[in-house]
Amino acid sequence: MSTPTYGEKLLNRLLRDLPRKQFFFHYEPQLNQPDGQSSKPDFVIVSALLGVVVLEVKDWVKLTGGDQRTIHTTRSDGKPASYENPLRTAEGYAYDLKKRFEERAELWEQYKGRTALRFPWQVMVALPRISQSIVQQFEKKGIWPRGCVIGKELLASPAHVQQAIQQLPWKFRLEQPLSLDMLDIIREVLNPTLQVQNDEGLPVGTLTQTQHGLITEPLISLHPKQMMLFDDDELSNEALGIPENAQVRLVRGVAGSGKTLVLARRVRHLAEQHPAARLLVMTFNVELAKDLQTRISLPAEQVLVASFHRVCKLLLGLRWRDPLQTRAWLRQNARDTLKQLGLNAEFVAAEFAWRKEMGLLDDEAYLNAERRGRGIALDRHKRTLINTLFNQYRAEQQTRNERGEWAYDWDDVASVALEVLNEPKPADPDETQPMTVIPTAFDAIFIDEAQDFAPSWIALAKHLLKPNGSLFLCDDPSQSIFCSYNWHQKGLNVVGRSRILRVPFRSTREISQAAHSLIEADDTLRATEDRAEPDFTSYELGSGPLPALIACPDPASETAYIASKIDELLRLGLHPGQIAILSHAKWHTARWEKWQKQGIYVQYFEKMKGLEFLAVFIPHLHDSFPRPDDAEAVTAARRKLFTAMTRARYRLTLSYQGTLPAPLTPLLDYTWCESLDTEGQK
Repeated sequence: MSTPTYGEKLLNRLLRDLPRKQFFFHYEPQLNQPDGQSSKPDFVIVSALLGVVVLEVKDWVKLTGGDQRTIHTTRSDGKPASYENPLRTAEGYAYDLKKRFEERAELWEQYKGRTALRFPWQVMVALPRISQSIVQQFEKKGIWPRGCVIGKELLASPAHVQQAIQQLPWKFRLEQPLSLDMLDIIREVLNPTLQVQNDEGLPVGTLTQTQHGLITEPLISLHPKQMMLFDDDELSNEALGIPENAQVRLVRGVAGSGKTLVLARRVRHLAEQHPAARLLVMTFNVELAKDLQTRISLPAEQVLVASFHRVCKLLLGLRWRDPLQTRAWLRQNARDTLKQLGLNAEFVAAEFAWRKEMGLLDDEAYLNAERRGRGIALDRHKRTLINTLFNQYRAEQQTRNERGEWAYDWDDVASVALEVLNEPKPADPDETQPMTVIPTAFDAIFIDEAQDFAPSWIALAKHLLKPNGSLFLCDDPSQSIFCSYNWHQKGLNVVGRSRILRVPFRSTREISQAAHSLIEADDTLRATEDRAEPDFTSYELGSGPLPALIACPDPASETAYIASKIDELLRLGLHPGQIAILSHAKWHTARWEKWQKQGIYVQYFEKMKGLEFLAVFIPHLHDSFPRPDDAEAVTAARRKLFTAMTRARYRLTLSYQGTLPAPLTPLLDYTWCESLDTEGQK
């Protein structure tokens, strides 16, 4: 890109202040043609209400004459010079751009029996050093059409420029504004890097303006003068509890709105712009870390992509030990008490984790604490029994720690890593001193599925961030499976630092509407304060078959039906990795081991966060609501099922045996329902 002239800098400022909902522009787009030729206009301006303008800027200081082909000027040294009429130059660029537009069938329409672009285009010239009276003299001589060239008086403000664009001699007027889909295609023609591709490298869409803005947001640690880009109402960093001057950005979005896409593209953008920057990407689980590593595809020396516990393992280095399994300890040492409680080991282990995160280590503090979201009422008697188990468990941990065994569990890992990092460092470490194997200060840290990061996990991330560094978070409270902590409890205030993505691009409209019907039917999920409302109207979302809801008489018929549908998809050419079988309970996955060996992704709900598949099967829904009269338990189950349903991009099949659970009746209005006989036939 060449060094901008005075006039180009002026136009850049003016165009930047045009109404953003109506205009966007691109400076010096490279218009490559199929024949290998290319051109580069100064600006291309796109108006949703008018069409496309190709704008040329000339910093001439004096005009002496000319005609429709050539303009004569006097240079600053007093010598005469002649140049091609800039309107002709702009028209040449406009024809090149029109060819590029015509390559995209989405921009065509049938008009009077022929194919034409759906919007008009126009050319324009800006002369910031020439008065409008001189421009008018050239218009009177027929050298320039009226209104296509603007002098310095019409470049006095954005409002003047907007008026000049509106008064151009447009070939026709749009009957309605260009849709967001069409505007994004135009943006992609001007900037092909905005194209989004699938795993096979085929184009599937374009980054929206909001997504692109998040991706290219400057990194403050390397651009401290660009703090002005952030909102005026952002709170002080002292209130946020993060390193001084750190940049925090929360990207909140509905399922499938492109949060992970934005994160991966931003990582690559920053790595390209700042090769020496240290970047860390953390995820909740290993599967999502692998997926992100594939998307980012950069060496670990430049960008470390890992699950949170993998990061902790690398930080602890020689001090890492396989963590205690809390559930296994409970099953081995508290079987009778669990029976008395009427709770399983998984539930009590999660309660232990919550107590540790909230600092409720004292018996009385736990007895009096407000506890919501578990799906089971914990009265004082049950809490007293949990106190007993919790104290026994911690006492055993303490005994083993005193023996030097480092007896921490998975819920302690973050705190242990923080303790190690905060230990005083010896002046002359010897070879026996445990050392971490990754850097402990990053320019930017990215966290995907941040709604499931506990407060201690966020605390560790903040500790690893450099002063002035960037903390980039993606979350969706509707998909929270593991945690129920708000951002205040996590030590971050994200007010004024959040951006919301509302359009569910990943799934078809039919799948998204079916999934969101579960949210709308649930009083708790619908009223979640931080939930992003989906937008089904602003974009032309992809369409596909209705999700199937299949009633099966027995396990054999359900298995046979899903097997037949998977075989059908494989015969159609789908790769096994594009198909998933997702179950609400881990023990259900054993039934599908045969297909897992064939490459089909088989997992239970807690393992599939952040992933997506062309076709998803969700069986065994008949026993997914073991406590249908418990509102909190129903909410928790609906949230998990919603997350599983939104893993599907095009085809979704849900199945159950016997009777459909009452909490799933909202699906009946958004699915294609069938019942099978005992042989698995419709």
